[in-house]
Amino acid sequence: MEQEAKVTKKVEGIDLSRREMLIGAGALMAGVAASQLGVLNTAKAAQASNGEVWPWPYEKLDPARVGETAYHAWYDVFCSQAVTTGLFEQLREKVGEPWSSFPINSLRFGMGGMLGWGLTCGAPVSGALVIGLVTPAEVATPMVRDLLGWYANTPMPVYSPQNGRYNGEIPKSVAQSPLCHQSVGRWMKTADRPFGSDERRHRCASVTASVAYRTAEMLNDWKDGKYVVPADNWDGAAAMGLPSQQNCMSCHSDGVPSPPR
Repeated sequence: MEQEAKVTKKVEGIDLSRREMLIGAGALMAGVAASQLGVLNTAKAAQASNGEVWPWPYEKLDPARVGETAYHAWYDVFCSQAVTTGLFEQLREKVGEPWSSFPINSLRFGMGGMLGWGLTCGAPVSGALVIGLVTPAEVATPMVRDLLGWYANTPMPVYSPQNGRYNGEIPKSVAQSPLCHQSVGRWMKTADRPFGSDERRHRCASVTASVAYRTAEMLNDWKDGKYVVPADNWDGAAAMGLPSQQNCMSCHSDGVPSPPR
């Protein structure tokens, strides 16, 4: 019997035997499969870098550096964006993505309690944002409440910058609320200084630094497994029958309605 005839096919001037064609086809299919796998892996990586994976990775931060960065950032971008600047700076260095791609400029709206409306101070708003990115909901909920309660009930500012932009002494005040207009207003009354004064600007920058510092401390403790929820953590809906803060009567007197039970 004659030896198996060599089957050839002319493709663009190249002679290919049957065996060569089969080998080539197999290599082609393997290449297609590999490329598809590469596309899938790239898609997964893009998904992670786009912030669609949650919670985000966290490494412990230097709270003093966070506070100092946030203090100076306040003079350029104000409270909300300054807190994220202080926290994100190290997270981008230590972790990279997805922190590196987050557009922190989008948080400028938090200034002045939402662009001057005097609502919740932008500093704890951004602290809460980072807590929410890092921790699962069952941790973030009490931790954010803790941060807001700390802000409302602590004589502020706590953090003193190493290189402050105001060299004099300023008084501290207790906001009794996370609301910007109460926090700033009570301090202005205590200090007898107007809103546009250098002292007030230094005060708000220092409060911003204080919140950024405190947020880093809390997340570091959580990372170490040492964070403990305070026994008196405030839950307005549970305590008052509707979402509320702790001191409604101090401003609204008898005008606060009682919710139906």
